[in-house]
Amino acid sequence: MAESPYTYRRASTFPEQLNLTVRVWVALVLRESKTRFGRNKLGFLWALIEPLAYVAIFLVVRGGLRDSVPFGQDISLFLISGMLTYRTFNAIASRGLGAIVSNLALIAYPPVKPLDVIMARVILETLTMYVVWVITLSLLSVFVEGDVVTNHARLAAAMAGVTYLGLSVATLNGVLAVLWPTWERIWGLSRLPIFFTSGIFFLPGAMPPTMQTIIAWNPVMHSVEWVRSAIYLTYDPLLSIPYLLGFSTIALCIALVLERSYRYLMYS
Repeated sequence: MAESPYTYRRASTFPEQLNLTVRVWVALVLRESKTRFGRNKLGFLWALIEPLAYVAIFLVVRGGLRDSVPFGQDISLFLISGMLTYRTFNAIASRGLGAIVSNLALIAYPPVKPLDVIMARVILETLTMYVVWVITLSLLSVFVEGDVVTNHARLAAAMAGVTYLGLSVATLNGVLAVLWPTWERIWGLSRLPIFFTSGIFFLPGAMPPTMQTIIAWNPVMHSVEWVRSAIYLTYDPLLSIPYLLGFSTIALCIALVLERSYRYLMYS
């Protein structure tokens, strides 16, 4: 008897497993894009306009205060580099929060793993924010004198770093939201102190030593400093790349261990 095209056959080799995983991710990303943006282009445009409006509002408010520029010649470049970095992390990390909880029925299908639904959301959010970065930097290159980015390779590395941090926290958020429903409220409360200690509105290196010690625990601050060190030629960042990558790796490992240890309890 011929095998039914709808019969699931477990992949037996690594190439088959990799091919299956990629196909699952592509299908989930397309499903997530339709769920989030709808079936028309206006939904995707709004996903781009929202973070741009978010940045514009802060620029208007900060410009109205007539404060001096913490670094460089243009306040917009300084603020946008910080706000978009934080926004990239927050968008990716927050999208993972309800990924597993809202897709428990989908996980019942053998090819779909719990981490697949998190990866789908992370991939979609990452691509969206990268487009926002390209649009924003292109606009800044028109209105700001000189080069907007002085080291493109360093900027690419910094973006990879903040994406890795967002992925790690998104995975941890997704797992903790299943094990501990109260985690969603805790995460919502934690975003405010993360925002204000990320060095978006001030120069971390100019802070008193005691304040530097406190904000140095915030991995997003290191992401912001990494991005700014790629934008400004003479910028002296308060940056520890090993801490940022180490924090991300530990968060990801904790998430994977928790998901593996409590898998049957979480999805039963």
